Amino acid sequence: MTSSFSASAIVFFAAQFLRTARAVALKRVRILARGGSSQVGARLVLAVGLIGATKGQAQSGSAPVGVMTYAVAENSTISLGVPLLRPAVFVGSVTAFGGKSLTVAGAGADAPWALVAGAAYFVEVIGHVDGATSGLVGQRFEVDEVATLASGVGSVVLDSTSALNTASVTTLVDLANYRVVMRPHWTLAALLGTGPGGKINASVSVTAADQVLAWSGAGFSVFYLRSGEVPQWRNTATGAANQDGAILPPGAGLFLRRQAGALTFAIPGEVRTNVFVRPPLTGSQIIAGGFPIDSSPADLKLAAGPGLTPGPGLTPGTSPSNSDQLLSWETNAFSVYYLRDGQVPHWRNASTGLLDYSNTAILSSRGASLLLLRSPAAAATSRQLIPFSL
Repeated sequence: MTSSFSASAIVFFAAQFLRTARAVALKRVRILARGGSSQVGARLVLAVGLIGATKGQAQSGSAPVGVMTYAVAENSTISLGVPLLRPAVFVGSVTAFGGKSLTVAGAGADAPWALVAGAAYFVEVIGHVDGATSGLVGQRFEVDEVATLASGVGSVVLDSTSALNTASVTTLVDLANYRVVMRPHWTLAALLGTGPGGKINASVSVTAADQVLAWSGAGFSVFYLRSGEVPQWRNTATGAANQDGAILPPGAGLFLRRQAGALTFAIPGEVRTNVFVRPPLTGSQIIAGGFPIDSSPADLKLAAGPGLTPGPGLTPGTSPSNSDQLLSWETNAFSVYYLRDGQVPHWRNASTGLLDYSNTAILSSRGASLLLLRSPAAAATSRQLIPFSL
């Protein structure tokens, strides 16, 4: 699949975002439905997510916890990235694999799974029982919750066709003896609340309600908190369907448009202690980091090393009009970076000339950036290393 955009695309995307954020125009676009499920309301995806801890610490499954705070002024918009993780429901090791099922061992694996029906979960590989093998560490696979709940103790059934999987199902046979963690996804309700008494402005009108904007690959999808007897999140494209369970995958970001009153909120969670693998760069997307530390394009493997060309899915050029772009939201406008071709392709700001931002932490851990790709590659993934020591 090849996408293209001209120099005027920068203006178009910025203008479209501002119009949408202000709810002057509501663009109805398709949202990626997870796994083809008929339970659309609970399955919609919001965007299609260490300099060296010791191997024992990074692969132990014992995750540090933290809290990140976010602030948005009245009648303003922020980009939102959430690198912290929801608490694990299982940490253990894989003893066998068959079909789409993992046989696992560890605390809780000998009893029925305490999964919430209709919720979305994923498995992430965090290490190996030998403390050294790392080939599959960081890979993530979506859980088939219905099949897992019906499978009996000690078995996790994966959704082998999910676009959120970071590796092919052909790699699953090699998961034996790897350590894994199973977690629920962040959802709109878990991140920002829902129902009565929430801090988010709810309204019967999308223009008066707080809004969440997610990137569908072709434009922005608009979510808002609909007031009523039981306030709930809705998508302007799907009408009355409850979107409380719409998920924010790891490494993906969104935009939050605040209406009346300033808002400060906190998100607690666990810190990832293994490398972060970004899904294939199959299209333009809103990206966020995998760790609670500001990052550079090089940290996210979006830049090439000396004498190297960018990896699959990245296209350098001589100007913003023929190269990939990173659009970073700065209070009320996008700051535009583009991948400049050369002996060593590097990221430049369209407004600051020759400066190289490849190794500058322009990507906030609390924020997100819109990555516009000219020629996405189906098999392109990147591995963000752990940026701190434990």
